[in-house]
Order: sequence, then C-alpha cells, then structure tokens
Amino acid sequence: MNEGDVIELRFDRIAPKGDAVAHVEGVDKPIYASGVIPGEVAKVTIRRVRRNWVAVEVDEIIAPSPDRVEPRCPLFTTCSGCQLQHIRYERQLELKRDMVVSQLRTFGRLEDPPVDPVIGAKDPWYYRNHARFTLRDGQIGFIRRFRKQWFPVPHCAIMEPTINTIMGELTGKLHGMTQCNVRVGAEPGQAMIQPKIGIPEVSLPSGQPHLFETLGGHPFRVSAASFFQVNRAQAEVLTEVVRAFVADTPDVTVVDAYAGVGTFAVMLAPHVRKVIAIEESGPAVADAQLNVAAFDNIELRLGKSEVLLGELPKPVDAIILDPPRSGCRPEAITAVRHLAPRRLVYVSCDPSSLGRDLEALLADDIFVLRRVTPIDMFPHTHHVECVAMLERKDGAPCSVD
Repeated sequence: MNEGDVIELRFDRIAPKGDAVAHVEGVDKPIYASGVIPGEVAKVTIRRVRRNWVAVEVDEIIAPSPDRVEPRCPLFTTCSGCQLQHIRYERQLELKRDMVVSQLRTFGRLEDPPVDPVIGAKDPWYYRNHARFTLRDGQIGFIRRFRKQWFPVPHCAIMEPTINTIMGELTGKLHGMTQCNVRVGAEPGQAMIQPKIGIPEVSLPSGQPHLFETLGGHPFRVSAASFFQVNRAQAEVLTEVVRAFVADTPDVTVVDAYAGVGTFAVMLAPHVRKVIAIEESGPAVADAQLNVAAFDNIELRLGKSEVLLGELPKPVDAIILDPPRSGCRPEAITAVRHLAPRRLVYVSCDPSSLGRDLEALLADDIFVLRRVTPIDMFPHTHHVECVAMLERKDGAPCSVD
C-alpha cells in the first residue's frame, strides 16, 4: 500500500475523531477516511502512510449507507468543525455511543462498560453560544483542522442565530485583527465580543468583561476568561442527570470539584444539605461568588482541586468531578479514593481521559461503576459529554478516620 494508490474499501466502524475506519488483510494498521459512514464501500486514494495509520481521500462512495443525508451546511466538505453532518442524526447518536464504549474499553480496560444510549438534542442546529473566529483581511473565518487552511464563514448552521447576525455585521470590517471571540447569553442584548474593536465602522459594543447567562431559571455571570457550556439546552439536561445521580436524598453534602462559575453548585443547592465548591481559576471564582450569593448552603473554596480534595475530612457523601478535557491529575484521583464518598459523579468531555481515570478510580475495589450516560452536547461533531456514576462498594456511610 503506497501513497497515490487507488483502492476500494469497506469501512466498518467509527473512530474517536469521527472518521470511518477500514482494515485490509495483510495491513496491520487502521485506514481512516473523513465523510464516510461505517458500512459504506468507497473508492479512495491513499494520501498518507504512517507507521501506525493510513489516511485516504474519498473519490467516490460506491455503496452508500441508508443513513447518509445531505449536509445542511454548504461548507461541510471544506470546514472540519462538523464531522458527522452527513449522517442521519439518530444514527449519529448510535455511533457516538459506539465511540464511548470503544474508548472506555481501550483506555479504561472496561470489558463491558454500562453505557446508556446517548441523550440527543431536541434541536441539533443553531445551538452554540460561543464562537472563536480567525480573521484574514477583515473577513471572518475558520482554520481547517488538518490542512491548516483559512476559509471565510458567512454563516454557521450550529451557531446561535444571534452569533450569525453579529458575524454578518462584523465581517469585512475587522482589518488589522487576527482573532475574534463572540459569546451570547439566553436573554436579548447579552453579548460579549472580544477583544475590544476600535474601528469606527463597527457600531456594536465590544470588549465587555462579562455577560449573564441563564440556566434552569438561574442567572450566571460569565467572564471572558471563564468556562461555560456552549449548548444551553443540553447543559440543562446535563445538570439534571448530575442532580439525579448525586442527590438521591436531600440530606447530603456534595463536593463540586472543578466548579467553574458555580453551575452545578447552584443547580444542586436547592436539593441538598450543603455544596462545597472548589475552583482554582481567579476569574471563575469571582463569577461564582456572585452566582452562588443567593444560596447560604454553598461554600466556595479557591484552590487546586487535587490539593483541596486532599485536605477534606471524612466522611463525604458525594463528589462531582468535572475536570478539563485532559482529565484529573493523579493527586485528585488519590484524594477521591481516600475520601471514598458514597456517590462519585465524573463529568467528562473526553471518553479517553475518562476511561483512564475510571481505571484508576476502580482500582482496589473501592468503587463500582454503575452507569455512564452520554449526552450530545455537540451535535454533528465527534465530541460527546459523558456522566459516569460510581458508588462505594459497601454502600454504607463512610467512617471517619
């Protein structure tokens, strides 16, 4: 198999980045193609042969899948931001579950992980409330992931309509700038455009330090440097899943590690005895102080989760872990295993780091993994959010050291 060869391949599964994967007898490496659906046969050209993988370019779909649909966005073949838009949405959800199961087996060594069907979005279009654009000659656009090519974006089918309106007002005017971030809130007029645009042709306010979001009826201040979920509707589903896993009884104290602007803490506070929220980012803590002010049962602590978790005394009823994509540091895993809460809920946007951390958490038979519930926070992309629920094996209240 050499670069430039043209061959026919049947693709049999989905890869973590949304590509379809084929295997050829006698070739001990996977062959990846974008824009193909598992089960399809395609004529392809070999583009790259590497030590551990082969990449191909699709010339023709010979046997199309019944799940193939026409992508809504005309930029689909140019833009790498959506990898699955050519697949019927219900099938996307099935493939995402397959991806989660595969990643948990590979990185968590879980033979038969208890993964639920993916909770899909009621409307998988126009959901993103945050966008990062790259600018060329004043024009708004994106950079392709693989070839690193810039291209203009006049309209995006997964951005909220308000962001598309702002894009239309800004494009062609931002000369001298290279980057622009836009975030919008649920209420009219809540928009944050960064950085500040000092151009007379642009009348839109910009450089705002923060905006206010709304989730589950609660207001949240979100600063430019703070994290907040990009899909508001699915974020409410996420918080309900977490609440159901954690607050099976109101008489519990919950530790919310990597608490961000206090989203889970605020949503849980009416349903539990107390929430201890831990966050290390200064801007996020400043937001959280305002966001949790209406609740007298939320205690906010500034510091690294791996450090402050290690300083908590037993017993602990429940812990929520919602780390960055890279997962938890080993010290955080050690601290959680020492605390041995009755319930542990791990929220992850990367099934591979989730699998790695689950393997460590399940060591020594302290916990048992009850459920993993995937939620489609990012329709038409390969990304998927997962909520894993673990219980201490004995199920009894944790004893004090």
